[in-house]
Amino acid sequence: MSFFDKLEKLDRRIIFVLVFLVVAYPLLWPLKLPIPISPMSQAFYDQAEQLKPGDVVMISFDYSAASLPEQFPQSKATLTHVYAKGAKIVAVTFWVDGPIFIDRAFKEVFGASQGHSKYGVDFVNLGYVLGAETAMASFGKDIYATVAKDYYGQATDALPLMKNVKSAKDFKLVIALSSGTPGYRELLRQIQGPYSIPLIAGVTAVVGPEIRPYFPQQIGGVMEGLAGAAEYEMLLVGYGYKGTLSAPMDAQSLGHLLVVLFVILGNVGFVMRKNRKEK
Repeated sequence: MSFFDKLEKLDRRIIFVLVFLVVAYPLLWPLKLPIPISPMSQAFYDQAEQLKPGDVVMISFDYSAASLPEQFPQSKATLTHVYAKGAKIVAVTFWVDGPIFIDRAFKEVFGASQGHSKYGVDFVNLGYVLGAETAMASFGKDIYATVAKDYYGQATDALPLMKNVKSAKDFKLVIALSSGTPGYRELLRQIQGPYSIPLIAGVTAVVGPEIRPYFPQQIGGVMEGLAGAAEYEMLLVGYGYKGTLSAPMDAQSLGHLLVVLFVILGNVGFVMRKNRKEK
């Protein structure tokens, strides 16, 4: 029996164990493999880097718990960068899960959310806005009429930051953290297009192929999946940002290599067996 015959009859549980070991090792002992920066991630960073102190940025947290492993690191890195530039943050969501992720991100990045001394001055959580794309259109036209109170029950027009932020015209940049519908496409139609505001997006890896045609004309930069978040973290090193994705990216890379190896061996074995049968 040849090597490939033995491989064909290999107990699948051995393969599962191999995958587990290959993925677990770099999580415990990171290899710190190099992370190349894609043009889309670089463009995302460059757009945020252009912000000036006092600029107001809308960040839409439109994802659910299923996308948390990819998009929560994107959220934290984005908040860190925007705040480091001195910009003001208006966080909102058109997904029902979104408000708790905004609140959690504020706590992890700023140390507190509603109880922070700068809450309402430098950043606000306007919570969930019901109505999907219709709500986005209404929000862009008149924020006060669309969102009477923030996530914590305070009147929107009583928040110092919101005194001069009445519509989408007052935003310098829109950042869509999006994993589905409503998401970046609807924000393009209802906010970016009508008000000519630059828009950048952080999306899940599975959304990546469908968003690429919009870059760079309609969407100025894209952070794509876990890899995009890791690249963004690398770009934020100059701000003292300590990323958490080096080890997961090592695990993902080694896991992909193992799968590629299995595919190659499987195809070579198939061809050799076919040739033997023909002879």
